[in-house]
This record gives sequence, structure tokens and C-alpha cells, in this order.
Amino acid sequence: MLAVFDLDGTLLDGDSTGLWLWGRVKRSPLRALAVLVVAPLAAPMVMIPRTRRLGASILLWIATAGLGERALRDSCAEFGATFRAGGNALAWRPGGLAALKAHLDAGDRVIVVTAAPAILAQALIGPLGQPIEVLGTSLKRRGGGWVADVHCRHQRKCQALAEAGHGAHWTYAYTDSLDDLPLLRGADKPVIVKGGKKAERRLFRGRADQRSGGGLVT
Repeated sequence: MLAVFDLDGTLLDGDSTGLWLWGRVKRSPLRALAVLVVAPLAAPMVMIPRTRRLGASILLWIATAGLGERALRDSCAEFGATFRAGGNALAWRPGGLAALKAHLDAGDRVIVVTAAPAILAQALIGPLGQPIEVLGTSLKRRGGGWVADVHCRHQRKCQALAEAGHGAHWTYAYTDSLDDLPLLRGADKPVIVKGGKKAERRLFRGRADQRSGGGLVT
């Protein structure tokens, strides 16, 4: 069976990308000043699905300007090491981590598909030492910094799974987000983590007659 997990808010209790970027920005007065200048424009853009990729790319570029590919990977690896040492506000969600372990113990294929940069998600998931595939937002170099290339969110998560050879349907999908409705609707057993009430209502509205089960985890 194939079990698909979102990352932020599902396996992690926090926003991994936001914390990584903020960690980089606060080390540099120049980056911090740049964020203050663009925040009135970029922050609202991030809140709107249609402009989210552009708004996020503006902030991402500021935080990564001057980094080559090796330095970018090193920055993500450093953030992952700090996370494992308990040195930032990010934490595993016990319920999500338990569900992940249960699927691994059962021999299921497990995939994490996230809007976070794939390179960052791999730095967090890889050290678990488990056969977990990671799909996420790809980045590209622009003007000396990095921006989002293919933003792995909403329907694009389903496309990423199909492009990776996993088809259009899966057994389980776990998420907390209304933005992941396409992912949930592609699952035989969609699971909403605690706190995703809007997604739960939207998903199961009109599915009362279907026999495939859903659920809720904490």
C-alpha cells in the first residue's frame, strides 16, 4: 500500500520553510532590512494561492542571495541538524510520526510530498534513516539567489506523485490543510490530522455515501 504524507502541520508542528528562511534572515542586518521593505507586498501574496509562489520566491531570494548550490545544501543540512538537536521551534507531531512509523513497520511504501523545498524536506526526513521518498518544491537560481521553480502544492502534489511513477490514486493520504484537497481526494483512505477541521468538512461533504473510510489523527 502507498501512504502519502504532507510535512508541515502533519508530520511537523511548525512551518519548516518559514523557520529556515527566518533563521537565515535574522543573521544578516541587510537581509532583515530587505525583508522589512518587501514584507508589505510579499506577505499578502503568500496568503493568496494564485500569488503564493511569487510572494514566497521574493522572500526566498532575499534569504538565499549569494548562495551557490553547495552552500544552499549546507544551509538546509545545518537547519536539519539544529532541528534534531532541539535548537529551533520545529518539532515532530507525535500522532503524525506514529502513523508514519506504523506504515513503515507494515511494509507500506511511504512518500512525503510537501510545498517546502525538496532539498529542505530531505534534510529533515533523510536522517530518520527510513525508506521514505521525498517530493517537494524545486528551486532554481535567479540573479544570485534562489526562487521556487515548480511549486509543489495543491493539484501539483498529485502531478508530482504521478510523475514519480505512483499513478493517480493511493491508499492513504495524511494532511492538515485545505490546500491538499486534491491529494485527499486521490486517496482510498484520506486522513485529516487534528486541527484541519475545514479540510475535514470540505472533504467529507458529499462523500457520505462512499464506503472508503477517512479518519482523524492527533
